[in-house]
Amino acid sequence: MARKKKKPKKKIIKKKYDSKSKYLEESRNNIPHQRKLCVCTKLIGKGILTLLAIWGAWVTLNPRVFVYPDIALDPNNPANTSFVIQNQGYLPIYDVTFSCSMKYLTLPGDIHVIAEEPYDNSFSDPKQTAKVIAPGKLYTILLPIIFMENNKIEESDIAIELTFRPIKWLPWQYETRHRFISIKGKDGQWHWVPQVIDK
Repeated sequence: MARKKKKPKKKIIKKKYDSKSKYLEESRNNIPHQRKLCVCTKLIGKGILTLLAIWGAWVTLNPRVFVYPDIALDPNNPANTSFVIQNQGYLPIYDVTFSCSMKYLTLPGDIHVIAEEPYDNSFSDPKQTAKVIAPGKLYTILLPIIFMENNKIEESDIAIELTFRPIKWLPWQYETRHRFISIKGKDGQWHWVPQVIDK
């Protein structure tokens, strides 16, 4: 019997890869991409820090402090009205003092007291100070009108001036002025109405 010839086996050539070389090659190819990511991350970080610095400076240099009349302790005498100082800013304010100045005052008996220079005079009560007013907090004050008989006034034009520190450890102080006039309403009672200061 004739023997069957065996078919020659195909040689399979296995390619050998150096895993270390391949890793190094891939790492070299990824270097530019990694550098771009680092640069982008740094730029984003610097941008965020810059925005935070600008926001912090704006908040510090633009405190939101308001003054408005509160309760009339005596509706027949506007001098006996309490005023509220409200801190609507994002940061506390420190060493808050206040004084009162006038353009004119009207006393009972149709007596007029007129300032030589509007709001260039001031009178205050050293007991009415606040060491700190936190954000969203209120502080109540009374008009320090102590030089008039019975502390009674009628139609008047005054300004309440605040002095405070927006940052506790800085010597720099911030000043605001808030003008009000007293008007007798139809109910016969006196009311303080805010006005523009430069009038």
